[in-house]
Amino acid sequence: MKFIITENKIQKVAFKFMNSEFSPDQLEIVTSEKYPNSIFFRKNGKVVMEQDKISKNFYFDYYEIWSFFGLLFGMEYRQIQDVMRYWLEETLKLEGYTPEIAVTTLQLGWRRLSN
Repeated sequence: MKFIITENKIQKVAFKFMNSEFSPDQLEIVTSEKYPNSIFFRKNGKVVMEQDKISKNFYFDYYEIWSFFGLLFGMEYRQIQDVMRYWLEETLKLEGYTPEIAVTTLQLGWRRLSN
């Protein structure tokens, strides 16, 4: 038996995954004097997202979040950005942000904010 999964269905599943694994009630909001223009989101003591209020970029941890969509669903960068943008708007009520991958240098700074 062969299943055909359309892009629209993949996006719906990806959105549901984000809401089940990273819903606002599972995230701890953290601020830092060292990074006054950012809001960090921790899950289980580890920073997994960063909202940069100046650049309007929203960074997602590659290993915890971003790579999941590429590896499991075969989604490409733009497709993942679209799902993340929709999730930011619908779930966190943040409009006008550009979803991005948190590069290694950002993640090193995040470690200081993790438990």
